[in-house]
Formats: sequence, C-alpha cells, structure tokens
Amino acid sequence: MPEPRAPRRDQLRNRQRLLVAAREAFAEHGPEIALEEVARRAGVGPTTLYRHFPAKEDLVEAVLDDLVTAVRANAERVLETADPVQGFRAVFTQSCDMSEQEVATFARLAGAGDRADEHAQRLITAVVSPATERLRAAGRLRADITAEDIATFVRMTLTAYSDEARAKAIDVLLDGLITPERAAPA
Repeated sequence: MPEPRAPRRDQLRNRQRLLVAAREAFAEHGPEIALEEVARRAGVGPTTLYRHFPAKEDLVEAVLDDLVTAVRANAERVLETADPVQGFRAVFTQSCDMSEQEVATFARLAGAGDRADEHAQRLITAVVSPATERLRAAGRLRADITAEDIATFVRMTLTAYSDEARAKAIDVLLDGLITPERAAPA
C-alpha cells in the first residue's frame, strides 16, 4: 500500500493562515464567531476552511493545540533538570506561563463545549504527566494526586485575575502537592 502523500505547501500555508486567523478571531470574539469570518480573515474561501476543519470543534481543538505548543516545548526542556522537585515546579509554573490574551483565549475555547473542555484537559495532562510521574517516583508527590489532578490545578490558576494572584495560587498549590523530603535513615 503506498504511503499517503505529504500535504502540498499551499495546503500547509492555508492551514497555518487559518490557525492564525482563528486564534486572533477567537481572542477578539470568542468561539461564537462565524467560521466564514475566520476564512475571510485568513484570505481563503469557506471551502478551504472546511477542508481543513470540517467542524468548528476541529478548529477550536487546533487552536488549543497551537496555544499549548510553547508550553509543551518548555516542559520537555525542563525535564532535563536533575532535581524532580525543581522540574515539577518549573513544568507547573510554565504550564501557567502564557500571556494574558493566550490565557483568556484558552479559557474561552476550553469552555466552548464538552469536547473542547475534554481536549483542553487532555492537552494539559499530557504536558504535566512526565514531571508528575517523575516526582511520584522520587516519593515527593502526595499519594492521592494524579496527573489529571495537576492539569485541573493548572487550569484553576489560569483563571486568576492577575499575575500576582496567579503566582500566589501556584505557590500555595505547589506547597500542598510536594511532600517534604524524608530524612535518610541513620
């Protein structure tokens, strides 16, 4: 069976233009904006938009993916940190490290419906899971906490009304999640 052909350059370019236009449109107007307006902003026809994103939910998920790209890259780099506690703290903090507009857009899109909410939760869980499991293996994570819980806590901090409030929420959550280091037996 022949391998599927790679997308043409113009297809990749159109998809990227649609994502940029959708991200801007969703930031300005929320997920309620008409897809035809997104296509117009991208400089493509509605048919092109629907070829890439058959349903609005597909476009919402693609923009959520796009918003998390930098956060995911930061989390992967942090895993190289020798100390699992520092790595976990950095992943948690950087998972919350988006611009105010990105945070607002992410929250609006995640609230667009059950499918978007579940997708947002999966994205954040995937970002925090490796650091969470590494902290658990080091015996420093509360036993009753899962990666899904951590993703929920990250989403909670994203709703803080200011950077200072977000930083305080992160500190309080991290202090409650990370267990003290046990003294070595004598």
